[in-house]
Amino acid sequence: MLSIGAHASHDIAFFDIKQRQLEFSVNVGHSIDFAVVSTVSKVVVCGGAESGVIAVVSLTHGSVDQTSRAEEYRGMTDLTVSADSIFIATPASGVVIQSVTHGVVTGNLCDPAGPSVPRRLLVNSYNERQLIVGYRHGLIHVFDVIAETVIRSMSGHSGRINSLHLLPSGQLISAGDDQCGIIWSVDQESGDDFAGVSEMWTGSDQQGRESGEEVHGDASEPMVNYSATCYTVDSTRRLLYAGLRCGTVQIWNLETGDIQAQC
Repeated sequence: MLSIGAHASHDIAFFDIKQRQLEFSVNVGHSIDFAVVSTVSKVVVCGGAESGVIAVVSLTHGSVDQTSRAEEYRGMTDLTVSADSIFIATPASGVVIQSVTHGVVTGNLCDPAGPSVPRRLLVNSYNERQLIVGYRHGLIHVFDVIAETVIRSMSGHSGRINSLHLLPSGQLISAGDDQCGIIWSVDQESGDDFAGVSEMWTGSDQQGRESGEEVHGDASEPMVNYSATCYTVDSTRRLLYAGLRCGTVQIWNLETGDIQAQC
């Protein structure tokens, strides 16, 4: 289990849950806003939005292997990793690609339509050459990382993207500040791309609707924010757990598209 300390502590710690003991704790020298584990490289990649620092911590030695700092990293909005790359969502430079092992910049992914702020990053676990990027203005791009080009653009949200998640089926779930969740279907011909067909609902819908229909929140509850910020999937029972900004958790049936419970 990875634990991040208080914002001012600059600490991360790893615990062995089975043995119920601390494996190691290390001070990375700056506040930590993002921490992602790379099991392939056996490191934890940490990012500090205030400092603009990326630190790579070895899981083998429990020490900082390398650090890199750049002014363009300040204000980073998200961080993720693939087998050999670190992806950093920056306010002014798009998504910067950095080598895990060497700490040098190897590429840059930008919205071809103009300067846009990336908000959420997700490596396609079914094809690590693809990075899914959700933007502040609601657009989603799928990039070919090697070619540094957009291979698919998906528009459906009218608010900034705040969550991206892949289902075991390969489908993509996105959530935005428009209080809408979208399930993007997989292109059956290519097998690893996303089609424009989607299933939509809003978090405020209590009864569930037929897939493919967009539904709107209750006008009597204008102050309740039903934007989803995170998803967890129970693949065995085909259930989707959505955590909403208003403090509510909704449970959806992935096969029928109906809401099962709310708590």
